[in-house]
Amino acid sequence: IVDNKGRIVAVIAGQLHDPSYSAACMDAHDEIMQEGAAANFRKASSHRRGRFPAVNVGISYGKGQRVPLRLQNGALAAIVNRLVGSEALRIISRAPRLHRHYEEHLTALYGKLPQLRPNFPRSTFPCAAFNFGGSVWTFKHCDILNCPYGWCAITALGHFDHTRGAHLILWELKLFIQFPHAATTFIPSATLTHSNTPPAEGDSRTSFTQFLAGGILRWVDNGFHTEKEMAAQDPTAYAKMQKSKASWWDMGLGLLSMLDEILEPVV
Repeated sequence: IVDNKGRIVAVIAGQLHDPSYSAACMDAHDEIMQEGAAANFRKASSHRRGRFPAVNVGISYGKGQRVPLRLQNGALAAIVNRLVGSEALRIISRAPRLHRHYEEHLTALYGKLPQLRPNFPRSTFPCAAFNFGGSVWTFKHCDILNCPYGWCAITALGHFDHTRGAHLILWELKLFIQFPHAATTFIPSATLTHSNTPPAEGDSRTSFTQFLAGGILRWVDNGFHTEKEMAAQDPTAYAKMQKSKASWWDMGLGLLSMLDEILEPVV
């Protein structure tokens, strides 16, 4: 998906042309269903994104934290690493400047806090969410704490007819997209308002997402400090950082690839 400048703002990656991948994704769906049933979710079953239980794993920063912390990892990490780690890296590599921006900040983060580690060795994203319940579809929303110019990877899983339900809606772009099992899409989830239509009655759908909290980038850019700490310890650097924020949106757009950068010339 490109904007009127030819800038790639999202990628509908679809499915890998590999029957074993689709089968492995179905195994992941079945595993998520089993884990969800065993967890006996109650309080976490309804939130602003939808009426389904969701569990985040990985590195979190926000809500008053002084430093990024690791959320408790899930039992599904091994199977999900097989499913989406290499695919996430392959797709986000279509935006090499964005990929490099992520890698530079995360390398600095892991160097400063070596107790932190990525969820999956081959994935660019430090945090992930498992969406349980068997009838997963989201309300109209933006993920406002994610990196505003970065991409979020969303993988649909389950036994459902994607022509009858579970479509992805990108509201500002007025797009209504079929989103089948084992397909992955990459969108700027903090910027584009998005939702799903409900799966058809009797269908079973879960999903898995990977993302990067914008606060992690800010903490690294602040010299591994909160803004309050930076203001107190180095007022000059803090004032410079505040002034630079006016250009961050242009900087973020500049990290995205132009369509003609990735298309091979036609001979």
